[in-house]
Amino acid sequence: GSHRAGLRETGARGFACMDFSTEAERLLGDRARLTSRPGLGVTLEATRPILPGELILSDTPLLVASSASSLSPAARVRYEEAGDSGDYNLDDLLILHAFVRAGERVRRRVLEGFCAEECCEPGHAMLLDAERCAAWARTHDAAASGQHGAADLARACVVFTLNCFGHLADGVTGGAPTLFWLASKFTHRCLRPNSVFHGEGGRLHVRAVRPIAKCDVLTISYLGVWAHCAAPLRRGLLMRTKGFRCRCEDCAAPDVMRSLPCPACAPRDGATGLLV
Repeated sequence: GSHRAGLRETGARGFACMDFSTEAERLLGDRARLTSRPGLGVTLEATRPILPGELILSDTPLLVASSASSLSPAARVRYEEAGDSGDYNLDDLLILHAFVRAGERVRRRVLEGFCAEECCEPGHAMLLDAERCAAWARTHDAAASGQHGAADLARACVVFTLNCFGHLADGVTGGAPTLFWLASKFTHRCLRPNSVFHGEGGRLHVRAVRPIAKCDVLTISYLGVWAHCAAPLRRGLLMRTKGFRCRCEDCAAPDVMRSLPCPACAPRDGATGLLV
């Protein structure tokens, strides 16, 4: 991802995502390009004016997390018991199950083509969770213990946490956490991103929702419906789930969401979320 304002641009493995610039040019055409921006790292910028509704990117999955239902009965019990214990995140364990069974090219791109632990504060909970899940995988999955060290497995977990898309109604991924390499380079903006994404036919489509000028950074919101809350809550959620403190234009501007009444004082409809 390219959303971590004020954090380092490159990871311990270097500026590896630029190795795939030819593929980026093919997917983006004349609409956008990969670039590096201070405080954002590797991101996407428009190379010409883009109109509302215009398709910016149609990306294919690099890797989809395994589903518990796809495991053998014995393995499913083992994985679900680990998740139910509270010591491990089941999604992370299923991510590692898919990662160690992927081809070498895919594993290399997962490890080298995305931001990971270098974009998080040292000691962040997601890093500790990833280390625990990596250790579990090496103990309980022969495919994990034979191919990768604990550091690579933990990095793969963090890559997914920071960069994956989930709950896509695309008819293919089943809503599982999914990595899209180029789509992960869109920068985050909380309330007024210039682009939105949706899944369809196994692909992730990103379209402009308002006019985008040449050289503008391309943005999506990582928060979905959770964006509609006050800036301190948004920042807290992004720090917990994505490891960065948001400094987007919406968080820097006067907080328009503070005009919404507190849910404790003004109850919402349980079905719609609207004020009652």
